[in-house]
Amino acid sequence: MSSLSFLQPVYTPNPVRSWIKKDRGINRFYVYILKLNNGKFYVGQTRQLLERMAEHKEGQTISTAGANPKLRYFEILPTREEAMRREHELKRLARHDTREMYKIIRTFHELISEIDME
Repeated sequence: MSSLSFLQPVYTPNPVRSWIKKDRGINRFYVYILKLNNGKFYVGQTRQLLERMAEHKEGQTISTAGANPKLRYFEILPTREEAMRREHELKRLARHDTREMYKIIRTFHELISEIDME
């Protein structure tokens, strides 16, 4: 073994590549906004919204652990790429334009209220 073996690249799995395999045949991806008890927003995307919300509630996500995350918005997109692009847009808004984030959430809740037929 060479004395320079420490310079050999170490294989690290590419998460996007592993998503591609798991995403085959899936045509529903969720982008969501959580409101945290510190007033901040958390934006994410997933294939399984209910499972992901359970992870947030159970404190399995470092970014939201202990922050009492509440689902405030979600949308459905047909591909992971579109979901990732939208997630990026919403994260940018969360950092730079909270007024627009509130507007998106308010519009979503107004729509839900209009179609709620209880």
